[in-house]
Amino acid sequence: MTTTAGGPIWLDGALVPHDQASVHVLSHGMQRGSTVFDVLRVVNTAAGPAAFGLREHVARFCRSMELMGMDAAYGVGALEDAVREAVAANPGANVVKLAGVWSEIPLRSLPVSTVPSIYVAAITPDATVDPGGTKSSVKLKTATAPKMPAEVLPPSLKVAASYTAGVRERLAAVAEGFDDVIFRTVKGDLAEGTTQSLFVIREGKILLPPLDQVLDGITRRAVLDVALHAGVVADVRSVWWDEVETADELFLCSTNTPVLPVVQHDERVIDGPGPVSKQLADAMDSLLNGSHELSHRWITPLR
Repeated sequence: MTTTAGGPIWLDGALVPHDQASVHVLSHGMQRGSTVFDVLRVVNTAAGPAAFGLREHVARFCRSMELMGMDAAYGVGALEDAVREAVAANPGANVVKLAGVWSEIPLRSLPVSTVPSIYVAAITPDATVDPGGTKSSVKLKTATAPKMPAEVLPPSLKVAASYTAGVRERLAAVAEGFDDVIFRTVKGDLAEGTTQSLFVIREGKILLPPLDQVLDGITRRAVLDVALHAGVVADVRSVWWDEVETADELFLCSTNTPVLPVVQHDERVIDGPGPVSKQLADAMDSLLNGSHELSHRWITPLR
């Protein structure tokens, strides 16, 4: 991700110049893929900048550090304040990325110290250079490999190493004319995308895999919240693959694209967005601009 400006980054309690917030190429986080992270969205409101799912994102970040074995020096409250400080120092930023990094250079596979350096960067991404591009709908290919099972890697651990399969699979899919991939579990049921949840709509009802199989997506929580508020039924359980292949509607859900319709899955073309996808896309737009009845649950002022 490139950014339009190199504003200061919060690093272990202080704002430092953008180019000083770095780690050595031989650090544990770089060489072992042990860096944990989270990404949240900043929206503009009449009262100023606000964060979408601030408490939820920061709590999940702290949980990732715990699952990785990191002994963080900062708790949820201190990191929420760090987000506020970073956003205030970078006017116009619309994304905040938190990273916990073992920055020391180890002699062997374990970190020198279990205490990570913590970075909080408030940034404004440039026009994407992602080969998949930024689109209003996507074409998905089924990944050739299954998602890493929870017994090997907890699905709620957002650690850099767990995204390598998604990068490899997505590059191959883009070369074939698709935008992204969707993973299955080792048992063949629905898992998730490279960085997104996949919502399956059948007969007006949402089907979603349980959280013991996939990441506990913050935007997934919000979409479910507005769906249930609107009276849409949701069934959270193992989703059989034939239910994905015969779904009436499919859409991806992530921090920057709360509802992204899928118009092709493998060779199957899907009309989209369907009525449920459109209803939830409109509801999420209202949620993010502060006009939805549930906005107060999800939008936290940063001033």
